[in-house]
Amino acid sequence: MAEEVKYFARTSSGLVRSVSAWDAMIHNICFMAPMAVMVYGVWSMELFSGVNLPLTALIAIPIAILCGIFYALFAAAMPRSGGDYVYVSRILNPAIGFSISFFFFVCLLSVAGAYVPWFTQWGIAPILEHLGSSGAASFISTNWMTFVVAVVIYAISAAIISRGAKATMYAFWVFFALILIGLFTYIGAMLSLGRAGFEANFDALSGMNYRAVISTAQGAGFPLHFLAGATFLGLVFTYINFLGFHASVYAGSEIKRVERSQFIAIIGATVIFGLITYIVYQVAFHTMGGQFLGSLAFLAATGDPSYTLPFAEPFLHLLFGYVTQSSAVYTAMLIGWSMMTLAAILTYIFICVRLVFAWSFDRVVPTALSKIDRRHNSPYLAVIVVSIVAIICQVLWIYTPLLSYFAYIVFGWMIMQGVTAVAAIMFPYRKRQLFETAPSVVKKMVGPLPLIVVFGIITLIISIWLGYASIMPAFGGPISPAVVAFTFGIFIVGGIIYAISVAYHRSKERIPLGLTFRELPPE
Repeated sequence: MAEEVKYFARTSSGLVRSVSAWDAMIHNICFMAPMAVMVYGVWSMELFSGVNLPLTALIAIPIAILCGIFYALFAAAMPRSGGDYVYVSRILNPAIGFSISFFFFVCLLSVAGAYVPWFTQWGIAPILEHLGSSGAASFISTNWMTFVVAVVIYAISAAIISRGAKATMYAFWVFFALILIGLFTYIGAMLSLGRAGFEANFDALSGMNYRAVISTAQGAGFPLHFLAGATFLGLVFTYINFLGFHASVYAGSEIKRVERSQFIAIIGATVIFGLITYIVYQVAFHTMGGQFLGSLAFLAATGDPSYTLPFAEPFLHLLFGYVTQSSAVYTAMLIGWSMMTLAAILTYIFICVRLVFAWSFDRVVPTALSKIDRRHNSPYLAVIVVSIVAIICQVLWIYTPLLSYFAYIVFGWMIMQGVTAVAAIMFPYRKRQLFETAPSVVKKMVGPLPLIVVFGIITLIISIWLGYASIMPAFGGPISPAVVAFTFGIFIVGGIIYAISVAYHRSKERIPLGLTFRELPPE
């Protein structure tokens, strides 16, 4: 090993294990964006008429836990920053490892770009509208102002991350506390109002009629009852909300007692997020009515002229305006919503920095990007580069249709997860020595197979199912060849970048880049 170390950027990563299991768990929850289910649930009802949302949340929890255990096992075996990139590059092939992590990198920054308009247009603007400042609400929703806000958000995120992993985790705790205030406000106001109160408020304030919404939708073909088939398909959409339960694996070098902590962080985050999702949906169905919400979503999705609400889609946090007329209550809930978007963006930037650090440490990208600020133990150059790329992606998101090609983002994500599952299945056989030195829980046998292989097989099956479902016409509309080509194109671009790096090292340094991937990076 001592002879191989020279192939890395240096003999020590420079990162410090300062993140606890509970820090990592909150980080994972913030990644999943708890209050975002108020949007995703409505999209699910628009796509699958008759879906029982609370039931999908309960079913999704054990499915996510199975995949979560898989990632926790891999993280225990290879406790390094970079996650899938490290696992796949060491077991299968470095080009494949870089390609899937490059897709993840682009994916995260594109989603961050989408969340900034969520913050301005679906968070801050409704608060201003509710306070009677329509002009200010319109101003904050403009593309120009959204871009300005994005630059400020990315600058603040960079400043937080530059202070080190522990400081970043403190920020996540603060964000999570504010999110909980928003959630408790939502739950308390909804339950205290009740179904009759909401119906009366909706009829008086919305310009529509509660019972007419249901009858009109049913007359147009909306089902009278919840449907098992719609619920099963809606389960796929609900599971998408859970993606990111394993986000802590990308900071593996900075988590204390990693073998134990990753299980707590991943499984704990999955259960807590699942329960939050269930409660949000159950409270909405209890107070607003499942049939009403499904009918309203149906009318909005089909463009029925009877749908006249001032927002294009009846997201739950916007419908909350018909629950309370108290500016303080409405603002508290939407502040929680807004903090959810900021917390998610911070996690995406944080993970992208760790990916760039891992690439740099392996010399795939310039080694300068793995330089560490010794005071805060943070890869400061990587922070700067990621922030610049994030701003560029924000421009593309606002002013061009390019990032709209991410319609199959889940399909690409499942390719990444499926490839990682294959690496787990091959792990004991292709990297026997590394497997033998892994923690005992990784090597535990289930019949003739190691535990990590069993969960790799389970995760591969789930990945194939979700990947297939995510591009079915019933889920996302007719399959677009251009969008499919774009999705695969990101993986291909990652492969090209890796090939260029290999050629560079051959011509300039005469050190084969492939030698780096024979061992795990040093801690």
